[in-house]
Amino acid sequence: MSLDAAQKQLLRAALKKRSRAELKALFAAVRGADDRTLLAALASPKKLPRRPGDPLLRSIDQVLKPLMAPGAEKAEMLIEHLAKRHRRKLSSSATGLAAAIRNLRAANLSDEQILAGAKTLMAQLAKLHGRETVV
Repeated sequence: MSLDAAQKQLLRAALKKRSRAELKALFAAVRGADDRTLLAALASPKKLPRRPGDPLLRSIDQVLKPLMAPGAEKAEMLIEHLAKRHRRKLSSSATGLAAAIRNLRAANLSDEQILAGAKTLMAQLAKLHGRETVV
């Protein structure tokens, strides 16, 4: 079997910067493999699966879901509430709930304390802004 001009040009373009030894090894590998294996080797790699999210973030998001506010505002309210509750000064430069949780963990608050703080924040807001029924 001989190669036509287009096939020769394709080979030269694809493999022009390889040494003779590299080309011999490559040709031997190609001869030994079937088409399916070669095409699978050329295919782009599959996407990595998503990392599972933080379970604390999911649970706090569920607790604060009734609060109609952007994530940054929820995070700021949670940090302020926990700062008052634990009588500490906590940095409130969080841009969202995930950043707020990272900051609170860095301030040595446990996950249980953070979750309890979110629940008490919602209870406090419900008490302040809850509606009373008038008969």
